Amino acid sequence: MEYPRRVSASKRKAGWVAAFQSFEEVWAALGRLYDDIVKLQESQQQTAAHLAKVTTELDRVTERIDRLAEGHERVTSMLATLAGTVTQLASLVDSHERRLARMEGQ
Repeated sequence: MEYPRRVSASKRKAGWVAAFQSFEEVWAALGRLYDDIVKLQESQQQTAAHLAKVTTELDRVTERIDRLAEGHERVTSMLATLAGTVTQLASLVDSHERRLARMEGQ
């Protein structure tokens, strides 16, 4: 296995110097780098603020969903109770109708 050769510091410096022909070019590149860093930081701050806003909204929505789920459970329980009551009343009505039919048949 062949390992990559290390580039000496002087060769790296020579490459860096070759990339920039003058101090003004270095200074301009540093300025562009600084501007990019500032833009990135501003973008991160905006993203963090947006995330906080979305998290707050998500918390509100979650609370509302929890309240709706509780309400749904109560309605389901009331419907089950109502269905049981209707079944009992239907049975009572049938019983009275049979009794009435027997009394009329006599």
